[in-house]
Amino acid sequence: MATNRQNYCQLLGLNPLKESSYTAESISKKIDTKEAKWANDSRNKQNDTEQRFKAERLVEMCGDMRRVMNDPILRRKEFNDGQNVLKGKVTKLRLDCVILTDGTYFALPGAADAYLKKLHWEGVTKADVLKLAGIRDGQPPKPANDKVLNAYKGLRSVDAYTPSEMLNALISHPNLEISLDPVGDASSPTQIRSAFEVCDKRVNSVRPDVLPEQDSYIQAMRSLKLVLEPDADLAALTSYGKCNRALIPVMDTIEQEYSTQLTRKYIDDLLNAHLTRDVSPDMCIRILQQFCYKKKIAANFSNTDSSMIRCPECGVMVQAGPNTSYCPSCGKNFKTTCPSCGTTQISKNTVCIKCGFNFKEGFARADRLSDEFRKNMQKGSVRSAERNIAQLREALPGYAGLAAMSAELERALTECASTRKYILDAYGKGRYAESKSAIEAFRARYPEAASGDVEVGQAYEKCAAGVKAADIYCQRASLTSDRGEKMGLYVRATEVCPDFPEARAKLRENPPQGPADAKGTFREKAFVITFTPPADSDGVTYCIYRERGSLPNVTEETRPLAEFPSARYEDKTMDPGVEYYYSLHSKRWGVLSKEAAHIGPIMTIAEVDKVIIEPIDGGLRLMYEKPRGATRVRLWRSDGEGSTGTEIALNGNTVYDDIGLVGGRKYYYLFASEYEVRNRVERSPGVVFCETAVDAPKPVRDLRIQWNKSDGTFKAKWDTQERVVLYSTPKRINISGNMVKMEDVRSWMTEIVPITEYVDGAKFSLPDGSVQYIYPVIPRGRMGICGKEQMVTNLKPFRDVEWSVSNGDCVISMGWPDDAVEAKLVIGNGTEARGYDDADAETIIVRREEYQTDRQVRVHMGGRTKRSVNIFAVYRIDGVVCPSRGIVLELNSGVCRKVRYTVKRDRNSATVVLATDQDVSLLPPMMMVQASRGIPLRRNDGEVVWRSEGPVQLTNGTVTLKLPGKGPEAVERCRLFMAEDSDYYDFRFVHPLYGRD
Repeated sequence: MATNRQNYCQLLGLNPLKESSYTAESISKKIDTKEAKWANDSRNKQNDTEQRFKAERLVEMCGDMRRVMNDPILRRKEFNDGQNVLKGKVTKLRLDCVILTDGTYFALPGAADAYLKKLHWEGVTKADVLKLAGIRDGQPPKPANDKVLNAYKGLRSVDAYTPSEMLNALISHPNLEISLDPVGDASSPTQIRSAFEVCDKRVNSVRPDVLPEQDSYIQAMRSLKLVLEPDADLAALTSYGKCNRALIPVMDTIEQEYSTQLTRKYIDDLLNAHLTRDVSPDMCIRILQQFCYKKKIAANFSNTDSSMIRCPECGVMVQAGPNTSYCPSCGKNFKTTCPSCGTTQISKNTVCIKCGFNFKEGFARADRLSDEFRKNMQKGSVRSAERNIAQLREALPGYAGLAAMSAELERALTECASTRKYILDAYGKGRYAESKSAIEAFRARYPEAASGDVEVGQAYEKCAAGVKAADIYCQRASLTSDRGEKMGLYVRATEVCPDFPEARAKLRENPPQGPADAKGTFREKAFVITFTPPADSDGVTYCIYRERGSLPNVTEETRPLAEFPSARYEDKTMDPGVEYYYSLHSKRWGVLSKEAAHIGPIMTIAEVDKVIIEPIDGGLRLMYEKPRGATRVRLWRSDGEGSTGTEIALNGNTVYDDIGLVGGRKYYYLFASEYEVRNRVERSPGVVFCETAVDAPKPVRDLRIQWNKSDGTFKAKWDTQERVVLYSTPKRINISGNMVKMEDVRSWMTEIVPITEYVDGAKFSLPDGSVQYIYPVIPRGRMGICGKEQMVTNLKPFRDVEWSVSNGDCVISMGWPDDAVEAKLVIGNGTEARGYDDADAETIIVRREEYQTDRQVRVHMGGRTKRSVNIFAVYRIDGVVCPSRGIVLELNSGVCRKVRYTVKRDRNSATVVLATDQDVSLLPPMMMVQASRGIPLRRNDGEVVWRSEGPVQLTNGTVTLKLPGKGPEAVERCRLFMAEDSDYYDFRFVHPLYGRD
């Protein structure tokens, strides 16, 4: 902008995006209207002085407004400046958005309207603001289609997240009695649809009193029915529900901690902390996008930076980022990055606000270090150049040419390392002349690196000495005419420098004779080669070369398979099924013979030697390893009774189940390997293996297990006469077939040691509080015939059960076992206990969560004096409901009758007179206790002098009983007691005072 004044488009209420829609007359009319308004504001005494002063200044600017708006060029510039100002202002709205993963901005509901009111720019609409800010109106895409969302809403109305949760709630409902196995989120769509059909029919057919939530379930199932097909909709609903369930803690945390726009890192940290592997991350992100939009929570789900910075020049918000270097509104450069510490700051700074880096001096030093680096690289001083790079990286990490300089230095260091390795490798192989030349070239190219390498320096000294000595020997050889002496000097030259060119050239003129008559034989997985050595074999060694498919091409640089001094060699490294060719050369003084002995082609064939045969149901399982390089393995079977054998088609499989064999018969199997080489087939002789098929009895399918209440043990019964061994395991094991290895059985399960064994059963015990699967196994050698398992529950019942009567209800509290999910109370009238599955009894089912809220269960007595309650702890094991043994309580209403009595004694007899309410016709058994001194307070406080020996009959609520003999010695030391404590709930004695105060 040219000036710091307010833009005329904003003052006049003109839309800077619609310049073409305004005529000169309409703009002039706008100016006149605004001028009159500002003039009135400046004269209005009700306005404060500051407001009147501003209005007067605006009136003074009206002349300039007419001048600018009447000039087409100035007007165009004013509208362009207005666009920049408006764009700079509305950019702040990007902070109140939900940013999708693809970078699309969606304004939060109501955010654009609220900002438009604060903008105070007449003529600018909501659409203009969103367009300039690059924001879309509306809501983000839905995470699923409408049918899926409607079905999920129905599931939530019955407190379920997925179809399987709702169906399992119906299946496990005790009043519906649906005989189906529970389904899971991983169940197939067919299983879900089948379970839905059964549950739908049952829910629609029961009475409302059986299922109080019937209407809610019917509505939920109607919406679910629409997405059962196709499978994609059902899978989408399951995934949507699982994601929503997993996102509950994430959404709660976001609502609690939200203050500023959420970043993708913050969202990913929450998801990593709470999500499991079975939910879809993409679906979770789509759900969170909708959640943040509806809750008006600004969030960035993309991987781009959405933060904003404020321009210090004009004050507008600008999108932050590494490429943001100027303000798009005013055009001023307002940010720069310190190349030393990376701190972003105002570009006008001469010194970094964080590290104190001087921009001018720092860049000058960086340029100086860069020049030194170039000079050192030209001289080959890589170590000095490396120091320059280190100093430059320390002083100015963000220097522009640092990356290219580092790459150049890395190439030079790599070249130094490879050259050094080449030198030391040549030196180690005795190529002194070659190593000496390489070291000299290395020193010329990188003098600094070579001069400081001690190992290379020592190698050069030895190589130079060897080359010098070899040169002296060759000079002496050139001066002598004696052939033997000449050759001896050349040999000595190769001894001190094996690759001296002149000596080797002379020795090649006199190569050794080659070996002859090479022969090869196979012996014990090795190929033995023998040959005839040459006549002149002094100082001769032999080199053997091997090649696949053709004779080897041998030169002096070719590495031999082996070098040996004798005329015999064993090759134990041959691959089966491969044609090998061998070449044998003599070698003396490092020179190979021109003639060679050849053998080939030679091929070895491997047998199938790793075979395992195991008995299985109805036959044998054959497992083998195909020999390396074999094309196929062929198999023949014979029973050894004169049959010719039957070939079995393996079709490339290394495991074959031979089914339909006769139990108890031994079978023989011939394995032969075949190799295809040059369009011909080579077959091995074959190896025979044998095994006997198991004569397996029928597995135990009728295992029956009963619990002995007297001693807590278990008794198992079966019908077979075979010896049966019982094994137990806390988890169900899926065993394929009936036959299994005994070693596997012992590793999976624990053998049950019986207390008592019978011909058709056994008595045993199990640990308390456990669920065990009992497997009957009939041993047959290494194998066992496993029968149908039986689940035995020896589950912990409730402990510390207490009860009391309050307001006509019995209040029961108890200690819950760790894994119990609910309690089932089976209530009966009277003292007779009812069973777990008693259909006529009243039942109360209390979930663990419900009990934790009230810490008690209330049983309504209903005016009854006695009721019995059988309390079962219910467990869910592998989806099966398993109850513990019951705890029986006899409940009393607490309403008791008073029984008064008097004891009368005369000279020869004594009587007891009992009196109570007239409607009582029978009293429970009672006794009289006499204390030695004082009065008895409990039954065991003295001697029992009389028992009723049964209930006492009453007439009109009274009876007189005669005591045996003369009665007690001292009536005042006697009291009556009920024989059973439980009878005190119904009757209480009123004891006579016998004249005591």
